[in-house]
This record gives sequence, structure tokens and C-alpha cells, in this order.
Amino acid sequence: MSHAHSLTTVAADGADFHRLAVEVEPETNLLLRLLEPFVIHDVLPSRVACAATSDGLAVEIVFAASADLAQRLHGRLSVMVGVRDAVLSPAARAGGAVASEHRTASHRAA
Repeated sequence: MSHAHSLTTVAADGADFHRLAVEVEPETNLLLRLLEPFVIHDVLPSRVACAATSDGLAVEIVFAASADLAQRLHGRLSVMVGVRDAVLSPAARAGGAVASEHRTASHRAA
């Protein structure tokens, strides 16, 4: 990737960037409920992407947090009613946008 030198996996405050890829049931209230744990833990996602699939939603949430807090958020989303799958992975930021290799949730939905 030509922008590899500008990628960072650590936020300005020292927290790591994380990516939660979540597959959920097609319920109107579920997107709001996915974001609620971030509000409770005072974490502002740097990117939220949502794509409708033939049978649900693929949601990608990128955020900066400690590894412990990222695991806690992953755990909360994983057990939520309507969540089919939730995968936590490292994320990188490049110039204010998520690096392309970390944008799989929306590609799976297409």
C-alpha cells in the first residue's frame, strides 16, 4: 500500500485503534443498541459504517481505546440479542480515514 508510512494504530492519547465487525439481524433498533455501549464507556467511534445485506446488516465500528476496554465492548456486543457475529481486530488510521485493508464489513455485505 502506498500510504503505509502514514498508517497509525495508536491514537494521540496512546490508546490503540480497534475495529469491531458486527453482523446483525435486520432490526430497526439494533444499530442504535450497538452504539449504546460506546456511549456508556465514553468512547467516540472514529468511523461507523453500515451496509444492508440480503438478510441483515454488516456494521463496522472503528474506535480508539485500551485493549481491555476494546475486549469489554466486544463482549457486550457479542451477547446482544440480534447480533449474529462480532469480530474484534486491530485497526489502522490513515489521514482521518480507516485504511482500506480494514474495510471488510461493507465489502462482505455487497
